[in-house]
Amino acid sequence: MEQWKLDAFNHAVKCQPFECCGILAKNDNKLEYWECKNIAKDNPEYSFVIDPLDWADCEDSVDQIVGIVHSHPEGEFKFSDNDIASCNYLDVPFYLVEPSTQSIIHIEPQKI
Repeated sequence: MEQWKLDAFNHAVKCQPFECCGILAKNDNKLEYWECKNIAKDNPEYSFVIDPLDWADCEDSVDQIVGIVHSHPEGEFKFSDNDIASCNYLDVPFYLVEPSTQSIIHIEPQKI
């Protein structure tokens, strides 16, 4: 299994019962998972907001941001309407991780 996936699963476990969030980045042709702080004020068990300082640090350190990763520890293993809207708005793929089964699903932005 790729290291970024193991890192994302470990981060999701560490963040429970709250949603984890992170960035999937490409650096020197290698995928890396960047842990980010979830700064959601309301219901962090069901939502996430990536700390803008974490985003800036990642963006300044890698070649390319290629995805957003998060978990749903208190919800279903499917993308919410907000996830889909954010994916489309940010125009970057979204990944959902489920550490108990080591499963990952993803969606691509819809070109409208």
